[in-house]
Amino acid sequence: MFKSQFVNFNDRLYILKKIIRQDLNPDVEYWKDRLGADTVLLKEGQMYFLEIVPDIDYTETLNN
Repeated sequence: MFKSQFVNFNDRLYILKKIIRQDLNPDVEYWKDRLGADTVLLKEGQMYFLEIVPDIDYTETLNN
């Protein structure tokens, strides 16, 4: 099993798919499609390709 890295941004949780240096001028749409990423963040010359972790609705049940 692979260990995933997670990123919190704007009160949302994302799975980090890949980091690519901006100076390599990557084709962002190609990488988003290839990685299944929904969001790309840019920080300090690095492009972070992220997949959002969906919120879940749940109902608490009690076992008596």
